[in-house]
Amino acid sequence: MNELKSEIIINAGIRLAENNFTNAYVTKRGNSDAGAIYIKIDTLDGNAKLFIRNFTFNFDKNVHTISFQDLYPNKMVSAIDIDKRILREISRDRDCWVVEIEDKKGNNPFENLNC
Repeated sequence: MNELKSEIIINAGIRLAENNFTNAYVTKRGNSDAGAIYIKIDTLDGNAKLFIRNFTFNFDKNVHTISFQDLYPNKMVSAIDIDKRILREISRDRDCWVVEIEDKKGNNPFENLNC
């Protein structure tokens, strides 16, 4: 599979967030080539969302695509609980990345990456 490196995806997502005047920063640097990517969206009201990068394969087009799966779909979770989950994930995978984005509407700029 010919995939983009984690660091390139992170940089592109942060740049996209900043272009929309949204604060985004790396809180945990992982393996620059292939580390898992977690995206925490802090809605600045005590709640947050958590996404993880997913690889999917489109058989019709014979291509791999990247998407970001909401680990708590259709609900808000306290930012404290999200931080606890992130710490558990880091303890299992030291090579993972964590990006935090501050967006009152809970938008995930990484969903807009076309890769």
